Amino acid sequence: MSVCVRRSAAVALAASSLLFAAACGGSDSKGDKSAEKDTAKSSAPSAAAAGGAKSVTEAQLKAALLAANEVPAGWKADPEAGDSVGKADNRDCQKFLDLMQSQPAALGAAARQTSNFDNGGQQVFGFDADKAAGYLKGFDATVAQCASFNVDMDGEKAPATVKPLTVDKAGDEAHGYELVIDMGPVKMGFDNYVVRKGAALSTFSTKTKQPGAAPAAEFKTVTATVAKKLDQAIKS
Repeated sequence: MSVCVRRSAAVALAASSLLFAAACGGSDSKGDKSAEKDTAKSSAPSAAAAGGAKSVTEAQLKAALLAANEVPAGWKADPEAGDSVGKADNRDCQKFLDLMQSQPAALGAAARQTSNFDNGGQQVFGFDADKAAGYLKGFDATVAQCASFNVDMDGEKAPATVKPLTVDKAGDEAHGYELVIDMGPVKMGFDNYVVRKGAALSTFSTKTKQPGAAPAAEFKTVTATVAKKLDQAIKS
């Protein structure tokens, strides 16, 4: 279902069908207090990982997907979730839409697997060699640059904002951001989480009834699982 943003009741229906879930979470590591203090808006990519990533297999991508028993109670599988949420008027800002919307061959990845639920969803991308690290290069600077922009949604312009979310260190690098799209009658908020391990990216997005309303503990639990499963899949 495409997201047609009409400033009417149709907007609310489209908004409720908008994508999945992701952001203020992290790894399941029991790091000490000093590590927690170092928790940043992103974790820096390691030089070794950025310089020698190997392509990943479809089996590895599938192994990194969330299972039904790994999401909050009440979430139902929704294969139809994950449609487009529009196009940014700033090419650099398009990244924040692409990371959370399910589209064939998104991000220039060689392969993609998805696991969608009615309250949120996940995508796992496999890149050739070091392209995953390249895609996330300068991520935090781009968040700042895209603090405010517009999204074209089926001919209608909707103001959008992006702000960083603090996430735990995980994988080779991890990032979090909140995306809010003002569609007139409603504002849709999406908390997003992105973690990279070698040549693979795992993203998780959760839509909220109102911006900033995603349950922090619930979100953190899911994103910790996302990071752990990606780590295990790429090691295998």
